[in-house]
Amino acid sequence: MVTNDSQVIFPVSSKKTSKLWNHFSICSADSTKVICMHCGRTISRGKKPTNLGTSCLLRHLQRFHNNVLKPDASEPVLSSSTNSRVPLSTDLLGSSSFDEANDKFSDTHPVAKKITSLVAEMIALDLQPYSFVDNIGFNRLLEYLQPQYSLPSPSYFSRTAIPDMYESVKQIIVSHLKEAESGVVHFTSGIWMSNQTREYVTLTAHWVTYESRVRPQCEDYHCSALLNVSQIDCDYSGISIQKQLEYWWEAWITSIGLQIGITVTDNQTIGKTLNEGDHSSVQCFGHTVNLIVNEAIKSQRMVQNLLSIARKICERVHRSAKAREKLAELQKEYHLPQHQLIQDVPSKWNTSFHMLESLIEQKRAIDEMSIECSFRELISCDQWEVMQSVCHALKPFEVASREMSTHMSTLSQVIPMIHILNRKIELLFEETMGIDTMLKSLKEAMVSRLSSTLHDPRYIFATLLDPRYKASLFTEEEAEQYKQDLIRELEILSATSDDEKPVSNGCGMGSPSKNSYVDSSLWSLMEDMKKAKVPKEKAKLPEEMVLLYLEEEVLEHNCDPLTYWNFKKSSWPILSKLAVRFLGCPPSIVPSERLFSTSNENSSFSQSRLAMEHFEKLIFLKVNLPLIYFQY
Repeated sequence: MVTNDSQVIFPVSSKKTSKLWNHFSICSADSTKVICMHCGRTISRGKKPTNLGTSCLLRHLQRFHNNVLKPDASEPVLSSSTNSRVPLSTDLLGSSSFDEANDKFSDTHPVAKKITSLVAEMIALDLQPYSFVDNIGFNRLLEYLQPQYSLPSPSYFSRTAIPDMYESVKQIIVSHLKEAESGVVHFTSGIWMSNQTREYVTLTAHWVTYESRVRPQCEDYHCSALLNVSQIDCDYSGISIQKQLEYWWEAWITSIGLQIGITVTDNQTIGKTLNEGDHSSVQCFGHTVNLIVNEAIKSQRMVQNLLSIARKICERVHRSAKAREKLAELQKEYHLPQHQLIQDVPSKWNTSFHMLESLIEQKRAIDEMSIECSFRELISCDQWEVMQSVCHALKPFEVASREMSTHMSTLSQVIPMIHILNRKIELLFEETMGIDTMLKSLKEAMVSRLSSTLHDPRYIFATLLDPRYKASLFTEEEAEQYKQDLIRELEILSATSDDEKPVSNGCGMGSPSKNSYVDSSLWSLMEDMKKAKVPKEKAKLPEEMVLLYLEEEVLEHNCDPLTYWNFKKSSWPILSKLAVRFLGCPPSIVPSERLFSTSNENSSFSQSRLAMEHFEKLIFLKVNLPLIYFQY
């Protein structure tokens, strides 16, 4: 049996298979029934699966589709043939005595439309050139799977199928954007370089939706979509990028009555230009951490030398078959994990961290292999200890970068993470040896690059409105000031005041966050920094609303703050609306970069074979088709 996406089953033909099966397919739900490929009617072949006939199929064709039968087709049984030069479809399914023209699906046939749509999706998802549909191997595969389907020409896909799919997906995204809670959409934007060394400016939207016609109910509340990608000149300026972004914002956001939120970027020029204008922009947290760690690694020559030795050992093992065999032998002998050594990319510190971790894991085997294979590079006992210290120091930053780069991460996690990393650095001075210079650089870089974030109102409001943190990380004076700022912000949103009753915190009303963190010990440090709340005298709304919220217990870290506010929106609608405005903003651009980064690795893709507008449409479809669950 062969199953295709139409949920029908085609019997594998033999010399005794009836030619009627060129016109019918077996229903996957009930093998006693078949589906007519011409009109879609379901026909019963009997009740007993062991006693099924084809007479009813012939009668159906004679009654409704007599034109597909030749006058002499009274015996629809295949005749034996041994001609090896018969076409593939005839060889597999028998030489039909029906009119060949009528054997092929029309362009409007449901099966043909579905296959054509899937081929168009494949071109977009795999970034294939349109000429792919002329490939012999692909055509033979389709002919075998569905011989009645005629594949359209490349020009059909480039001029009709892909543009139509682009417009359909675009309308779906617009309708999904309109579902954004609080009417605010946030963005990530950056400069992306393709494998053809062409630079593109990208704009990805991020918003919160509690109830959606597009997203499955089992999914979380965070939504994303790539809005545009456009090639830019190598000598681009911040002003030119801003004009491009404003054009996109007008087309996608303001024209449908939505508000432009915060733009997260790793490009200093874009961020500075937007902040100097009328737009709000923050620096990507992951990018900032990269700058901090790279500075620290470069600050201590001994660490750089250690990385150089580790890099040479890994490269030697990768290039030497003898070394690889010896390493595998020692791994088995010493019962070590059967892992290969990781070769780092010097410009990416996290790959260097993973390289050192892989060497430490295989320490015993590495020492013995290096001697037996006569490596010039040997790691001394002191260097092994320093290597362990470097890994211990970089681990919190690697965990922080990873946790802040999930699609469920929010702006509210930045201030808590800064406090955690600062506290961890203080502990590292006692827990490590030989890397004090590196630790001092980490401490200084944290202050110079992230101290201003601790006083940024956008991060403060986000932290205050996250039920996992609230005011627990602020001093009493700061907490009082930020509370008043929050009350004034609520007064701007609404001038009315109605008494509201306190309700449960709602953590148990929804499923916990799917963003379960790998290293929970990192967040356990925050428990020591939380301050106890002192109940204040209640006043009228919105002050009473803020007080009731702040007096509730701080939630566990694995709770989803959006689940909490979804539960609270009926009781505290204004406060819930304000919370969603900040909690819907991601702290990093890494999730949006990850959406289309695979195109860089597609070595078979040649952009020169595609018109530029088609390339941008294909990237748009590649990213967004999975995000809308292929519903268009």
